Amino acid sequence: MKATVVLADEHKVILRALDVLDAMTVEAVEFGRFDMADVEALLSFTERFADAQHQAKEEQILFPALRAAAEPELRRVDHLTFEHCRERALMRELQRQLNGAHLAEFVVCADKLSSELRNHIYKEEHILFELVEGVLSTSEDEAVAEKLKTFTADPAQRSISDDLANLRRLEWKYLGRLPHARSVAMT
Repeated sequence: MKATVVLADEHKVILRALDVLDAMTVEAVEFGRFDMADVEALLSFTERFADAQHQAKEEQILFPALRAAAEPELRRVDHLTFEHCRERALMRELQRQLNGAHLAEFVVCADKLSSELRNHIYKEEHILFELVEGVLSTSEDEAVAEKLKTFTADPAQRSISDDLANLRRLEWKYLGRLPHARSVAMT
C-alpha cells in the first residue's frame, strides 16, 4: 500500500468532519445558536483525528522520510508544517469562541478553519502526494505506509472507531445522512 493512499483515506474522514462543521455554522447563523455539546464533540474529534493522529503521522513519519530523500524539497514540507501550526491555532481560537459563546466570532472562525483545512488537503493531494511518489522509492514508500497504518499518537486515547461512530451520529443529525459505506469502513 502506498503512503498517499493511507493519507488520502484519512483526508476523506477529515472532509466529512468539515461538512458537519459547515452545517453547524449554517444552523448557528439561521437559528442564532449552536449545540455546545455537538460542537465540542466535533472539535474533539477533529483535534484527535485530524491533528493528534493524521498530522502527527505526517510530521513524525512522512515529512522526515521526505527530508531524508529529497533535501531540495524541504521548503514544501516546511510550508505544510507551518500550515499545521496555523490550523492548530485556529482550533484553539474556535474553542475559545465556543467557550465564550460568541456566535458571530465562532461562525467566522469555523468558516476560516474549514476553508484552510480544505485548502491544505488539496495541496497535500496535488503537491505533496506528487512529491512522495516522485521521491520515495517503492520500498521507502511501503515502509512509510506501514508506519502510517500502525501509528498511534496516544494508546490511552479513545479508539478511532468510537470517534468515527460519533462523527457518523453528527453527520446524521446535521447532514441528514450517513457517509458512504467505504468511508465508514475505512478504520
